[in-house]
Amino acid sequence: MITDERPGTTVMRPTNTLRAAQAHARPADAALDPAELGTARSTRHSFARSFLRAAARERWQVTRTQFDVDASGRGDVVYIVDASGHRFSFVAFSTKIAEAQRTDRVIADAWDVTAALIEGDVSTDRLEDLRANVTAQEGGRADAGTLVWTRANRSARFFDYVVEQLAAGEQPEPAAVGDAAYVLRSTAFYANGKWGLADFERYSTDHPLALPYRAQMLAAWLLRELSYDLVEHCARQRSNRAAALDAQWRRFFGLGNATGLGMVPYVINHPQVLDAWVALRELPLAHALAQQSRPRSAHSARLVELLQRAVHHFAERDTLATAPYPTGPELAAGLAAMLALAGEYNATGTVGGESVSEIGRALHEAGAKAGAEVRQVIDTVLVECHEELDADVEHLLRCDEHPDPTLAQTTGMLLERLQTDYGWVHQLDLDADGSRHYFWYFSQNSQEPRRGVRGRDHGEHVEQPLAMAFAVRHLMSDLATAHPDITLGEFLLAYPWHRGTIARVQGLAGVPYGEARVNPISAEFLPLDLQRFQLATYGMENFSPMSTDWLRVTLLGGAPRATDVAAGLDDDWLFTRKPGGNSA
Repeated sequence: MITDERPGTTVMRPTNTLRAAQAHARPADAALDPAELGTARSTRHSFARSFLRAAARERWQVTRTQFDVDASGRGDVVYIVDASGHRFSFVAFSTKIAEAQRTDRVIADAWDVTAALIEGDVSTDRLEDLRANVTAQEGGRADAGTLVWTRANRSARFFDYVVEQLAAGEQPEPAAVGDAAYVLRSTAFYANGKWGLADFERYSTDHPLALPYRAQMLAAWLLRELSYDLVEHCARQRSNRAAALDAQWRRFFGLGNATGLGMVPYVINHPQVLDAWVALRELPLAHALAQQSRPRSAHSARLVELLQRAVHHFAERDTLATAPYPTGPELAAGLAAMLALAGEYNATGTVGGESVSEIGRALHEAGAKAGAEVRQVIDTVLVECHEELDADVEHLLRCDEHPDPTLAQTTGMLLERLQTDYGWVHQLDLDADGSRHYFWYFSQNSQEPRRGVRGRDHGEHVEQPLAMAFAVRHLMSDLATAHPDITLGEFLLAYPWHRGTIARVQGLAGVPYGEARVNPISAEFLPLDLQRFQLATYGMENFSPMSTDWLRVTLLGGAPRATDVAAGLDDDWLFTRKPGGNSA
């Protein structure tokens, strides 16, 4: 950490490179605007990408040691992972449930696959203990050596179709599986203490899963491996002439996923995490925009190559339902114009006929004129070309979420800082009709956060305190009435209800990206904005909203397989083409 010029504040950037990037990064108001968050795309620093890069660098070995599965795909599967001197087991229990039982809801009580990622090997006794508990999910209990529980369902559209095609000796048809293909759809990845699972704090800093969400990404990747093994096995049981998935198809399929309102409170309740995740995007972008460039260089040629691939990739996504986002072909059309500019620069050193020395900045600005969605893809491409920040960025992710409040600070000092750092609160019309339309609560029936309409739906008495703009405005109003020289400890004797807000805003001193510029209880609030940001941070793509409240996505589409990683190949899988298309 580095001390800021204001007393008592720190900038939580752990390396000189990141501190330099922070100094010329975009303003927090721009980075945290809901329209910015709601158009985010995955980058090389998204969790799935960084996980596989690390696994390939260390050549993690995955061995399938048990596959006791019948013709319908019911049975037990065990994979052993040898990872940087550590050994893990992924234990999956596969069955086949009725289609009516398949749901993405947390409150489901049956799944086609349940699985656990554990430390060490699996004895016979432990396998039976896992079977009793993992298959019960919410009804089970984990031991301290278990890292992740997950569950998934077969795709109603794709699982049996792929099996039938392979059994006939054929490969799937791209048109039949659509633009966001998968054969298993995950519905949850639980870790970090839930139901007795291992706490994240137990990982030493040199542990291969010591970064947040790395254990979940390993589990997701192995679940994808299982999906391939299941469809190929079921096909072989149907026909002696069954085919295996060819090389392109064994990359193309991802892991299906969907998300809902339950994600929204997370980044509001964890502002230090939000800061780290936004910095994970903003600081590499700031670094890329600041770099000098030369035409006919490896860097400028790489920009052209990636933009060509992006144009083809999005042009092929012509059936995916994306409203309110642009369609794939619409995005491809905007990117084609950016490709022309990049090609011009690579050939002549000019953009639009004018000489430029920072092609990244020129493309970023041109992309902004073409629209936020186009610019976000441009930014992904720019960051992709700068691998030198990979190690620095990983240091961002371990957050201190328990800063100590400083009650000796005066009310005047805190009010002065809030007027600067929280000026955005006054940009929201908190007195407009509809500004308090919703309330958020934890649903006992749904077992996850939900929102209700104030004055109509039940649950206001257990409302969650997510409306930070209102809380900060209220605090600022009361601070303004207090003598500026009294301490916050004295202030809280008269205004004890502000204790939580004071602890929050004090903990965010010098933390630039801790507060999304949103009013989550407004009638105008769009949950998709915060959801898409989080999903992009995980590394998900193919965003397909089903309403204003939830969307479908895929994870790991195009990612390297276990055999690739064992060979050290985390190859270039950004903007993967459909099977049958060219790789360039």
